[in-house]
Amino acid sequence: MKNKLLLSTALVGGLALTGVAHAQTTITGNMNLSYKSASNEGVANSNVTAGNRTNATDSSFGRETQINVQNKGKLNNGIDYAAGFSLEFDGLSGGSTQTDANTTARTTRISNENLFIDLIFGNTTFSVGSDHLNNMSFSAVPRVAQHMATTLASVAMDVNAATGVPVSAAAGVGGGVAYRFYPGGATLGASNYMGIGVQQVTPFGTITGQYFPRANAQQAGNDGIVRQTSNDAYELHYRGNLGVKGLTATAGYNMIKQNGATTAAGGSDDQTGSALGIGYNFGNAAAGVQKTWTDNGGVGTTKIDISSLEIGATYALTKDITVGLTRVKTSGQFFTAADMPGDEKATSLTVGYNLGAVNTSFTYAQAKDVRGVEGVESDIFLARAAVNF
Repeated sequence: MKNKLLLSTALVGGLALTGVAHAQTTITGNMNLSYKSASNEGVANSNVTAGNRTNATDSSFGRETQINVQNKGKLNNGIDYAAGFSLEFDGLSGGSTQTDANTTARTTRISNENLFIDLIFGNTTFSVGSDHLNNMSFSAVPRVAQHMATTLASVAMDVNAATGVPVSAAAGVGGGVAYRFYPGGATLGASNYMGIGVQQVTPFGTITGQYFPRANAQQAGNDGIVRQTSNDAYELHYRGNLGVKGLTATAGYNMIKQNGATTAAGGSDDQTGSALGIGYNFGNAAAGVQKTWTDNGGVGTTKIDISSLEIGATYALTKDITVGLTRVKTSGQFFTAADMPGDEKATSLTVGYNLGAVNTSFTYAQAKDVRGVEGVESDIFLARAAVNF
């Protein structure tokens, strides 16, 4: 169930742009509550006071909440337009820089999602914004709930000897799984940053191209400039059925160009990501396969150059209950100057139960030979409940 609060420009003058006719503002939202537990084996820990996390279980509740504000209509010259932004509150969200228990300064994200102004000419859309147009955060492999990277997040990690806090980006055996759902050097390639793009709908699928003048710069205030070490970036993406009913196909490539001075000083090279996938819906059943490649341009122990193969299938037992099975295998270099000693393997089984107003899912997963190291394993349980407003 999805409720929408509709505000006409006649009722809410403060939301209407001067000269805009026939505009409508929509406010929606969603909330996801979760519980995750993970038992890790073969995880290093030298801090006795923190408790030995080897063969131990960690657990926690989580949340993701979001408010979406969108406006659409026609400009006074007759061109269709759409504009909007989202406010996302995940976990501890304060909208300011904070220091966590691992003494790592970080800024919580509130408004860096689905920010856009679109000009629409039939099947062609020109857009300015971030995290809005089709991008490579998509897989042709069907799933019941979250993708594998979300399931595996925060498991099989090293532990900081000084603080006892897991360290997800440490070099060595642990430091999280090597698999990355979104291929590319940055967390979300470049599409999570400000740029311009064009999206074209064709009879065979949707083609998207995006360009980012400053790759890893988020939006500044109107009176400021965000300076970063990266140069420009781009992303190309296709998503569609190739004219075949029931088929899902996707292909994409992104590149983030690095600053020349940074590269000459021993920093990273250009970052690239690629994805290629295909799936098919058989009615109650669906199956698919996707391959991704990620190169963060790093050198030595900062190097990430991996490929992952994802295979999955779903089956609808009833109109409200669906089960899904996903398997991911990853190989390559991950925070190391040499190839991982073996393949990292992850398998998940999910049951989804649609209760109408509330959607629930229950996932059990196993990660084996994390970072390709034999004996580093995790068992994960994740329960989620989602509500749309």
